[in-house]
Amino acid sequence: MGIELKPEEIDDFLHRSPTVILCVAREGKPPLPLPMWFGWVEGQIVMTTNMGSKKMMALRNHPEVSCLVESGEEYFTLKAVLVMGHCEIIEDQEEARHWQEVIFETKPIYRRLFPEKLPSHLERFYQLPRAVLRVTPTSITSWDFAKVNR
Repeated sequence: MGIELKPEEIDDFLHRSPTVILCVAREGKPPLPLPMWFGWVEGQIVMTTNMGSKKMMALRNHPEVSCLVESGEEYFTLKAVLVMGHCEIIEDQEEARHWQEVIFETKPIYRRLFPEKLPSHLERFYQLPRAVLRVTPTSITSWDFAKVNR
């Protein structure tokens, strides 16, 4: 028996998982792994970020990314989905607001995790223009060690 997840198990796992590690390439430096909140929408990973963030320059230069979602602490509880793909940047502010709402709708946990009141410097930060990062998979690899024959 294989340890890979079935497509419906991948969908369920990505819908339930709160964080993805987005890995972006950088010129002359190691890849940069970044924890991000995300949505899994119609077979794509969707995130938003500040348009002035360092990851934006890296993504403009190298749109090929990997995204890892994992869970488990003991051997037989280890589970992960690795999505490799192309990251499209969408800068339209209306579309960014739309996708932020879609992400919050698909992951209601974010509404509970996001503070009701932010410090003023973070309020200003979140008022800056946002971009949508939409990753279209070129490959998906998964594993669930609970499926290992004992």
